[in-house]
Amino acid sequence: MKVRWSLLLINKCLIFFIILFIFSKLNAESYVKADDSLIWDSENKNYVAKGNVEFKNERFIAFSDKMIAKYIEENNEEIFTIIELFENVKIEFEDEIFTGNYAIYTRKDNIIKLTGDVSIKSPSRLLTGYELIADIDNNKRILNSDDKETLVEVLLENNANN
Repeated sequence: MKVRWSLLLINKCLIFFIILFIFSKLNAESYVKADDSLIWDSENKNYVAKGNVEFKNERFIAFSDKMIAKYIEENNEEIFTIIELFENVKIEFEDEIFTGNYAIYTRKDNIIKLTGDVSIKSPSRLLTGYELIADIDNNKRILNSDDKETLVEVLLENNANN
């Protein structure tokens, strides 16, 4: 009887922690996850994450091999202010996917800047270039080439105007 009671108690505790974890993820404004390492530097107010990094805030979700996230403290909360993403960068924003080799996001002006083999994929188009400046607040995208010998390309689907 004691063994059954102990197992029941363990199961209830496990279910409680799973629900608590799911609830905290659903209500979290932002988070950082990493497979290899996550270093919190409270003195310099940043996180360094390595290995299949995932970052989410209220505007977008980002993936990369490495990330440095700087934060400030307001009302006993950490608010990420500058996010740097390194290698195999992928950012999902609404119905667009941005990819590149390096990205930096600044919360102050709400701009994402990507460089190196950049692409923007949306349901009706694919844009490629070297540098992307995405102004999230003004819904503006600026795509630049690397130099005079490279191109910025746009591929549209046949039914893009439908």
